[in-house]
Amino acid sequence: MRIPRMLFRVKSREIEAEAKRMVQSFGIDDVEIRRDDTIADAWLEDYEASRTIYGLEEIEDYLAQLTRS
Repeated sequence: MRIPRMLFRVKSREIEAEAKRMVQSFGIDDVEIRRDDTIADAWLEDYEASRTIYGLEEIEDYLAQLTRS
């Protein structure tokens, strides 16, 4: 299955670790999880780059949708 390159920005070390575990459990290697202490300032950067900031719940939903496909 081809998965488009994704970047998930998260706000804490705990969410970062859990998100990485979830992605790795599916064997997905083209998803980057990045902890960003300046997440509040990242909205404009992400908007301009057509990226979205996600929380752990959104990452879980994304992975659930992939498995249903």
